Amino acid sequence: MLANLDNEVHFKKVFTDVEVFTAFVKDVLGIEMHIDKVETEKMLDAKVSAIRFKMDLFAEDKEKRIVVEIQKVDYDYTYDRFSKYLLANNTLKWSNSRTYSFDQEVYVIVVVTLRYKIRDIKGELIDKDILVTDINPRTILNEMVPMTSHKMVIINTASPNVNTPPEILDWIDFIRESIQNPATPHINTAKPAIAKAAQLAEREELDPEELAESKIQEMLKDMVSFLKTEVTEEVTQKITEEVNRKHIIQAIKRGKLTTKEIAEDFEVSIDYVQQLVNEIQQQN
Repeated sequence: MLANLDNEVHFKKVFTDVEVFTAFVKDVLGIEMHIDKVETEKMLDAKVSAIRFKMDLFAEDKEKRIVVEIQKVDYDYTYDRFSKYLLANNTLKWSNSRTYSFDQEVYVIVVVTLRYKIRDIKGELIDKDILVTDINPRTILNEMVPMTSHKMVIINTASPNVNTPPEILDWIDFIRESIQNPATPHINTAKPAIAKAAQLAEREELDPEELAESKIQEMLKDMVSFLKTEVTEEVTQKITEEVNRKHIIQAIKRGKLTTKEIAEDFEVSIDYVQQLVNEIQQQN
């Protein structure tokens, strides 16, 4: 029984595994990575972006000077939002360089678990399996001139087709089956990385904290469904605030962190945390 990879908790549990992460990157980007860890919720430096982006999954091959970020998306975010991850990461690497050159190759993989609604410049909906963005220049005849390797790949797991590369299709099938057919998934377990990912995604492998967190994520999705409205940035923000509130309450009840530490971790005011502390005390 696979856990639903549309759930952020389950998705991260699977793809933070180094073997799974590097195999996925190789199949999508065609590059080999040598890493010893995959970070989660890594935040970009404030000096490169006014918006404090949190990257779902982040890994850095320092020997090859390669950075790869995987962003899991299940709401109707715009293409502009996706591209900011690539541009902000590049800006960070460039700002840390002693010259005007980029010291590292930067790649972003966006995994969309629900059918997205991205429109082209004319306003037409785009429903493609894979979209690739790079920042190489083109001639007046639209011939690409390869000058950098930076790239963003958006994988829409809702829209595979006969032209989807088989290496990527294996991963799309794995994610889709976890959502649509978790009890008897039809996936390519002959591929070692997929077999390992499936093992990590088994429900009984989740610990109590992961189960609790996953339930919060499911509640968020239920709230979206209940609202019966397009998931705009404003709606997403309101839902996220409610989920964060529940996270903060959990942190308070655990009693392991001070009010100040909780405020810093969740990027809220100390007064807000204290307000929740008072609410909990009144309930008790």
